[in-house]
Amino acid sequence: FGFSATSCARDAASFLVAPPPGRPCLGQMAVAERTTIDSVPWFGTKSHSRREVALSIFGSGEKLTLPVEVTTKVHEVKYIIGERLGIDADSLQFVVRQSSSYRKLRDVEEVRSCTVKGIRSWTREKAQYPHPILIIGAGHMGLRQALSFLREGISSFTVVDRLHRVGGVAWVENANRTSKLQTELGVYHLQYGQDYKLPRSTMRTWPTRDELLEHFEEVARDYGIMPHVTLNVEVTKIAVVTESKDKPIYAVDKQHFDVLTRRIGGGNDGDDTEHRYSAIACYPGALCAPWRVEYKGEEDFEGCIGYGMFGEFDYAKVSGQVPAIMGMGAFGVENVRTCLEHGASKVWLICRRKNLAMPRVVSWFINQSLYAPPGAMCLDAMKPMYDLIPDDPWSFYCVVSNKERTLATLRQKARFGIGDVYFLAQYYKKVELVVDAIKRLIGKEIVMESGDRLYADHFIKVLGFRAEEKLDSLMGTKEMVGFFANGDWRRWVFTESPGVDAGKFGGTSLSPALCQTVEFYSWFVNYPKDVVPLLDSQMLPRRKADPEKGQPAYVWDTRQSSMIGMLISGGIVRGLAELGAIYGPLNRAKMLEAHPLEQFIDEAAEEWQMYCKMFKDPDDNRPFPPYPYTHEYVRRLCERNDREGEEELLKQLTKATN
Repeated sequence: FGFSATSCARDAASFLVAPPPGRPCLGQMAVAERTTIDSVPWFGTKSHSRREVALSIFGSGEKLTLPVEVTTKVHEVKYIIGERLGIDADSLQFVVRQSSSYRKLRDVEEVRSCTVKGIRSWTREKAQYPHPILIIGAGHMGLRQALSFLREGISSFTVVDRLHRVGGVAWVENANRTSKLQTELGVYHLQYGQDYKLPRSTMRTWPTRDELLEHFEEVARDYGIMPHVTLNVEVTKIAVVTESKDKPIYAVDKQHFDVLTRRIGGGNDGDDTEHRYSAIACYPGALCAPWRVEYKGEEDFEGCIGYGMFGEFDYAKVSGQVPAIMGMGAFGVENVRTCLEHGASKVWLICRRKNLAMPRVVSWFINQSLYAPPGAMCLDAMKPMYDLIPDDPWSFYCVVSNKERTLATLRQKARFGIGDVYFLAQYYKKVELVVDAIKRLIGKEIVMESGDRLYADHFIKVLGFRAEEKLDSLMGTKEMVGFFANGDWRRWVFTESPGVDAGKFGGTSLSPALCQTVEFYSWFVNYPKDVVPLLDSQMLPRRKADPEKGQPAYVWDTRQSSMIGMLISGGIVRGLAELGAIYGPLNRAKMLEAHPLEQFIDEAAEEWQMYCKMFKDPDDNRPFPPYPYTHEYVRRLCERNDREGEEELLKQLTKATN
């Protein structure tokens, strides 16, 4: 209790566990159904006889009716109130009226209806800052943090971005005009959350780049973010100014930041201007800058050479010709689709190691799951699509499994390329995978290290992205402690982790994890005292930059980033642990609202038929291959994961209580 109570008198069942209409604010218990008083957990361990006590705040009429067991002591209730309201339990006094005076209840006495001194409200007080909060980055992450700030009552903040529009580097600069979302809209939209509506009525399941950019701008405008946003502004310097060394680390006026910014773009480059902020949340994005490699003989190549991103390559030139794509990450798989849609007669897909690609249905299955599906189940779910090629997903280098293929961990440096077109193109021999290294280019040939020669009219490079190495210097980062630069909770730096490394898969898209991540920081801004036990636990991983490998400190690998999220939400900060309970059910609710099982499979199958017509040669007498997934297959898959996930959870709970 103690979270966002608004009425002066409320029964404890409602106050403790039942949320108000709509989504609870951070700090409110998140339980879907109203709980009766008989099902509320009771304090005490000796007698199970129950009674109610009324706690009234001294000097106000605000009252809390609390269910307890008769043996519950004063100090137990003090402890819980102190924990919930973020105050010292010893500062509380429970008093009862005796005649014309008050008597203080001792901690060892059984609690009874009384007056509480030492608090002004059952609502936890939020921190008030002398200066605004700065958000660096107006992409999906920065805008979502801004939306969370507004939702949680934090209105004094500024969002800055060097670009000319909101949406982030990934979609504004790096994506092509033909780029599409590979995951599903249900788990990739800006206002993802329990209290926001899906943009399903205006957007497709797999929206294009331009549709997503329009979506970002519309949400930022409609939800009141844009007045806080300043574009065409680059942060050039951040100075940490300590105001008082003697104050505790959670004190809002212990330090501030003097930040220099410079207006850029549009011919309006100007001098640096200084602004003062109390805290900084930095969201640089994962797709910052492409890896650039020049291959021997590029000057002798007779076709077009370009990068398959930021609109550099003209795909109209591949019509009736054979392009070669170097790189098999998500962007590489997308470039296969783009080239074939533009009429390429065949595509070479070159890679040094064969990465695992993911069918659409498997991505949908993962994202709607209540329990994170294990790697073995995900690989088995891929088999109907891989059988079409044919290939065995269990045989890929990224799969580490037992002999029986009942356990599997997937580790690869590139993210999954998600889509069905890649598989269908292999079936129709429209794309051929070449696992080799390039030795040189000459004429219209690509000479491989193995000695093989590939005829290609054009050469498209899609080699992945690297992080922004200068960011560590800008933030003054010597070491990351979790997502805190130098262990300073006022400097929060977060980006998506590259690659794949997991034995269970909770999602393939950004919005669900990001929703929780931004609410972490909103919580710490509102309740900075809660960061103390988290940092004092010494459990958060630490990371320094590795300049030789071009790896800045702020980019965590997938496994460590997941560990940080679990530690923050795992119980050290009780309010965040309770908040995290909503996300499994929320993910399923959002996915099934946006993409019901039958509708999603039918839509994927319809797209499959469209590409069959596009890829099938006139002299190919074979019937179109049926879509590899049926309603019944996917329904059984979901039911199996629900059943096995629940069984595993019960085993863990039983083990924990024994």
